[in-house]
Amino acid sequence: MDDNIITGYSVLAYSICPREAWFVLRRFTPEQDNPYIELGRFLHKNSYEGKGEKEIKLPGAVIDLIWNDNKCTIVGEIKKSSKSFKGAKIQLLYYLKLLEDMGIQAKGEILLPKEKKRIPIVFDEEAKKEIQDTLLKLNELIESPIPSPPKWIGVCSKCGFAELCWAGEE
Repeated sequence: MDDNIITGYSVLAYSICPREAWFVLRRFTPEQDNPYIELGRFLHKNSYEGKGEKEIKLPGAVIDLIWNDNKCTIVGEIKKSSKSFKGAKIQLLYYLKLLEDMGIQAKGEILLPKEKKRIPIVFDEEAKKEIQDTLLKLNELIESPIPSPPKWIGVCSKCGFAELCWAGEE
């Protein structure tokens, strides 16, 4: 499917729920009035003002924040809480891979403004294997003609795609 480019968002979605990633890869849009999506937008807009360049657009990616620190490029991924660490990490690894593919060496940081934390992420060989494995799985998902059946997980109640999985369920 040529128009299904893998994006940072699809990488993040896959780490949470492959069904959600299937929808994202096909350009389905989550419910925009979802309060959790609105909170994320608010944090992105109002956090780390003056830290660096925000919303850097690359093919398949929108990097939240990028800055230079002691001659090193740092890519920042802003998240609501450390509960989303796994997804934030793989999304950040994807951005670091894209930059490396363009000849730019960078380090990453997961930024948690509500918790006042910064978690460094290193793009080493183990990290490269992790993102490569995820990209292989996403390419398999692109080829799948239908999404996997819905499976209830803890984040379903907060998901912007919940209606696609649970409409009509009691």
